[in-house]
Amino acid sequence: MNNNNKIEFNFFNEIREKETYNQLFPQREIGLAIIYLYEKLIEFNSIDKEFSEKDIHNAFIKVFGHQVRQQTEDYGKYIYSLQEYFLDYNQETQKYVFKDYAYKFCEHAKTILKGAYNPTKIKVLCTDITSLLENIKEEEIEKLKDWLELHYKSFEPKLREQIDFLEKHIANSVEQLKKDTNFSDQKFIDVLRGVESSLDNAKEQNKELRSAYEQTKIIRTLLEEKNIDDSHINDLISDVNSFISYTNRRLTSIDKKLERIQPRIRQLFSALNRPRFNSKVQSFIRYILDESTIENINGNKEIIFPNELKTPLVHIDTPSFTILRKDVELFPSKPRYIQTYKQNKSLIKKNQDKIDKRISQQRKIVDWEKLILTRIDLNQKVNLSQLFFKILYEENDAQVAITALFNVIKTIRNKEKINLSVKDELEVNNNFKDITLWRMEVLKSV
Repeated sequence: MNNNNKIEFNFFNEIREKETYNQLFPQREIGLAIIYLYEKLIEFNSIDKEFSEKDIHNAFIKVFGHQVRQQTEDYGKYIYSLQEYFLDYNQETQKYVFKDYAYKFCEHAKTILKGAYNPTKIKVLCTDITSLLENIKEEEIEKLKDWLELHYKSFEPKLREQIDFLEKHIANSVEQLKKDTNFSDQKFIDVLRGVESSLDNAKEQNKELRSAYEQTKIIRTLLEEKNIDDSHINDLISDVNSFISYTNRRLTSIDKKLERIQPRIRQLFSALNRPRFNSKVQSFIRYILDESTIENINGNKEIIFPNELKTPLVHIDTPSFTILRKDVELFPSKPRYIQTYKQNKSLIKKNQDKIDKRISQQRKIVDWEKLILTRIDLNQKVNLSQLFFKILYEENDAQVAITALFNVIKTIRNKEKINLSVKDELEVNNNFKDITLWRMEVLKSV
């Protein structure tokens, strides 16, 4: 059979069919009835057992309300439609059981809403699949293929799910803070404390999840060491690397969210606590003013505070000191030793020579730059490579030649009507046989 005639599966075209979409994603009430039935079966530990059509009708009645004749007729249509993906009917027993899609439909929704966050579990799974990969030898292509298609593909959605749970946890904490802003100050502070504690917990969980993510970098390194010619396996490895990069971006985004949120909560704490602190200070001052008295003790007026407060010591007698003056003539100060330093004339001369040489170099560079730029302005064709050897010969200084040419190229490269070309030809000079340059020419167009 010719492979060219094989029809490719197109997911979007398949699911866009109205009947297919409605069967996979039934209307709200029908979906709720399936979930209600699923929860009832779990409640009685009979999730894998058969159930009757009456049980399904009861689920519909729970969701739709009171049963009427028209609804009963519709229930039959709903059940018929659900038999495509959700329900399997046994003709002999006239009972129904859930198909695999029904389990996944209910369990996935329940897991997402429950948000069972467990980064430690992910780290264990990560370590396990890393260990499996380490034990696969380079020539064991089939084992590597199984690892990529089975082990890693089952792990990837779990890690993605944990990241989603963590983001949802943070969003719920912030949402709770928004909803509770109308409470009294005392309760609002309690809410703030709860949200801050929740975000601190999220931060720790993010660290744990990032620790698990470190294992994925080991996976990427191990895969990069594999030298595989199979294009299908290389595509799978590329998918792994893309997912690892995606994971890092998500975790970094969560880090930044937490860094932005927590300082604002602390500021809010401070703003809420400040009026309360001021109020307590005012109450304390008012209590002192009301309960304190002034009495005359030994000719001094003193404030007598309430018994609960200790009286502070306001007046302290000035102590008397005996001062002895030092006679400078009897006890003259010792002369200070003045350190003298000798100048190192040879070192000074050496440094001066270096400076003079640097100044001389700079002057020569400027002169050569002016000469080359003048030739270019006069519409002359200038061979920069030959000029390099000319400068090197006359000045006997490679630094002058290199810097002069570099500065000229930097000056003219963005100027209009000046063309700098580098040809695939080597420029040589008999005086400097160990140096070769590409042929560089500059020409000013008219």
